[in-house]
Amino acid sequence: MFNIIKGASINELTYRALKKITSDGHKMPSRNGNTLTLYNAELILENSRSRHLNLVGRTNNIFAVIAETFWVLAGRKDIKPYLEFFIPRAPKYSDDGMTWRAAYGERLYAFGQLESILECFKKDGIFTRRGVLSLYFPSEDTYTSLRSKYNLENTLDVPCNNLLNFYVTPNKKLNLKVTQRSGDILFGVCNINIFEFTVIQELVLQHLKKEVDDSLTMGYYHHSVTNLHLYDVTEKQSYNVIENKALQKFKLHASCTMEFPSEIKLNKRFFENIVDLITGFITSDEFLFDSGVKEARAIFDYYSVKTAGNLLWDYTISVLCFVYEKKTNQHQEVDLQNAPEEFRYSVLNSCFKKQPKE
Repeated sequence: MFNIIKGASINELTYRALKKITSDGHKMPSRNGNTLTLYNAELILENSRSRHLNLVGRTNNIFAVIAETFWVLAGRKDIKPYLEFFIPRAPKYSDDGMTWRAAYGERLYAFGQLESILECFKKDGIFTRRGVLSLYFPSEDTYTSLRSKYNLENTLDVPCNNLLNFYVTPNKKLNLKVTQRSGDILFGVCNINIFEFTVIQELVLQHLKKEVDDSLTMGYYHHSVTNLHLYDVTEKQSYNVIENKALQKFKLHASCTMEFPSEIKLNKRFFENIVDLITGFITSDEFLFDSGVKEARAIFDYYSVKTAGNLLWDYTISVLCFVYEKKTNQHQEVDLQNAPEEFRYSVLNSCFKKQPKE
C-alpha cells in the first residue's frame, strides 16, 4: 500500500500528512517509544520554495531549522557549541556526545558527490538519470563497519535519509526525490528534512542554470519514506494543528530565491565561514548585533554573493537576530520587508522569538 500526499506548500503538505497518519497510522512500538506509523508514504511538495512551516499548534523553531541547514552545508559533524545552542537535544543522538557520526553535511561533500551531480548533467545532458547522491555509506553504517571503524556494537546515529536523486522532467524543471528509511513527521520530515533538502535543490539548480542550461527552473520535491511516524509524546501537537484548521496561504513570487557562491566548490567554505561567525557570537561574552551583520556582509562580499533580494541573506541575519535575543534577552528589530511573506510570517510568529513589549 502506498500513501501519496501532496501539498502546494509545506503548510498544506504537513497538515495533510498529519491528518493521514492520525487517521490511518498503525500503533507500533519503537526504540524511542510508541508511535503511529504510516508505511510507504510519498510526500510531494509541489512548490519546493514554500518551505517555511507556520501552522497554528505546531511550535517549530524556524531559526534552528535554518541554523542546522547552514551546519549541513558547511559539512560539519561537531555538535558543540553551535548545533547544541539551536537544538539542545542534539547530544542525545550522538554516540560520544560531541559529534553526529552520520552527519549529512560531511557525506554531502564526501567523494566529491555534490560536484559529481553537476558533472553528470554536463556529461549526459539535462535528462541524465545518474544525478544521485548517497547519504548511507556501507563503509560507515553496517554493523561490520561500526565494529571495525568505531569499535561500536551499535550506534544512535544511522542515516535516516539515504539517497538524493536529482532529475529534470520534459518541462525543464529540476526535481528532487529523497529516499528515507524512517522519519519522524514532526521534528524530522516536515521540519528540518524538507527545508534542508529543498535548499540543496535550489543550490544545485543555480549551478545547473549557470553551467548547463539557463532555462531550467525549480520543480517539485518528492520525499519517499518507508516508515513515517508520529511519537506518542508529540501526538498532542499534531491534533492541535488538525483542530485549528489554520492553513495560512501566501504568495510566493519568482524573485523569492537564493543566491549562492558562483562556483560549486566554494559553497562549503562559504557556509563554514557563516557557521564560524555565528559560533563566535554564541561563545562570546559580548555580542553587538550591528557588528554581527557587518561581519556577515563581509563574508557575502568576499564570495561575491549579493545580499539585496537574496533569501539566503535574510536567513543569515534572522539567525543572528535569534542568537542576539537568546543571549541578551533583548528584542532586536530585523528588516525583512523584502523577504517572502511566508518567511516573514514564520519569523514573526515563532514562539521561540521574543516579541517587542507593548
